[in-house]
Amino acid sequence: MLIGAYGTFWDPDLVDWHGRGWRLLGRQGLQRGTVKVADFRRARGVYALYSDTGIYYVGLASGTQGIGGRLRDHTRDEHAYGWTRFSWFAFDGPSETDKYDDGVLRHRQWISVEADDTVAIREMEALLLAVTRPPGNIQQTKFESANAEWMQVASQVPETRSFDSLRDKLL
Repeated sequence: MLIGAYGTFWDPDLVDWHGRGWRLLGRQGLQRGTVKVADFRRARGVYALYSDTGIYYVGLASGTQGIGGRLRDHTRDEHAYGWTRFSWFAFDGPSETDKYDDGVLRHRQWISVEADDTVAIREMEALLLAVTRPPGNIQQTKFESANAEWMQVASQVPETRSFDSLRDKLL
């Protein structure tokens, strides 16, 4: 197993990057009793930032800040206005039992990644397909352990984007 959890084409405006105790929340399922919500802020792995025309930036998160910390950095650095969506791929999936007080699952930390060459190659193909979404690939390769994508959970209501507000921030 290489990829333990993933989310694709999330909206950065739905994340409260600067709030106290902010989280990068995803969910699986819809029904009460079966829905799972997890915080991926400290998950380690790789991520892709997208502009309106395609891939803008690809990065990795291997430190204690995790994917969420790296993404948050990009809301304040020279890349702040270059991306409108992001995808993330974590090597450490959520715990099934370790939860915050409000029931949100914590991520579990991995020590090492082990996979035979066949599994590693398939996982890399699945990762590349998920990041690039090429139109010629009709059948999608699945991740071995991350069998279902995590859907974004909004932690804030987004601001309405306007040309004037973007111009004012840049000037």
